[in-house]
Amino acid sequence: MYGWQKIAGRSTQRSVVLIVLGVVLVATLIAGCSDSAGNTVVASSPASAVSSPDTITVVGEATVSSAPDEAILTLTVETDGSDPGAAMNDNAEAVTSVVQRLKDEGVDAKDIETANVSVYPIRTYSPETGKETLDGYRCQNTVRVTLANAEEVSKVLSAAVESGANIVSGPVWRLADDTAAVTHALKEAVENARAKAKALAEAQGVDLGDVVMMSENNVQTPVYPMYEGIYLSKDQAAGTVAPTPISAAGLDITATVTVTYGLKR
Repeated sequence: MYGWQKIAGRSTQRSVVLIVLGVVLVATLIAGCSDSAGNTVVASSPASAVSSPDTITVVGEATVSSAPDEAILTLTVETDGSDPGAAMNDNAEAVTSVVQRLKDEGVDAKDIETANVSVYPIRTYSPETGKETLDGYRCQNTVRVTLANAEEVSKVLSAAVESGANIVSGPVWRLADDTAAVTHALKEAVENARAKAKALAEAQGVDLGDVVMMSENNVQTPVYPMYEGIYLSKDQAAGTVAPTPISAAGLDITATVTVTYGLKR
């Protein structure tokens, strides 16, 4: 029993010695990694280092102008009657006359569409009595006309008023097919982006590389309304109406793109 205790004591002493040596070795290694100011330097592997990418991202923008190839006219016939049926009957007669006149002027039937029909009571409020009185009913029928020839706008407006339309507005200018104009604007926007990127790269003394990524931001194809309204009574709508001078407005199509280029150092 005594011999076993002696051996165990020696084994414990050796373990303590090994632990102390290990602590001293770790301390030595840490001290060896310190700089001259005593600050500990932690080394990192090259794989963990993050380098900034050699790219540049710019936004290109371009605006191209295109002549409109379509005009929209809004023609309304408004009639009053003692009851809803009377108002609608008079209105139907007047609208039929207007539509027929448009066809006689060369407007295709497919380019004439009904936009809205409404019938509502006409009421008058009396501040003396605080009551409303029913004065009849009003019917409105609105027709939307699409014209492919801008030169026909003035003639059609005059014809519509002569035949019974007493509320007229338009034209609204637009492109029936904006594909070509949008494509042109996008190409110009890309060229604008490349010019910007090249200028920035040259300012840094590097060469512009290939496109890394490209995206379309926005393309605006506006429609331009000419808010010229005419309101006439049914009697005023009759008779000869002189053609109104009409000038088509140019449409500006704007495109923006974002392009990322690589840089060659």
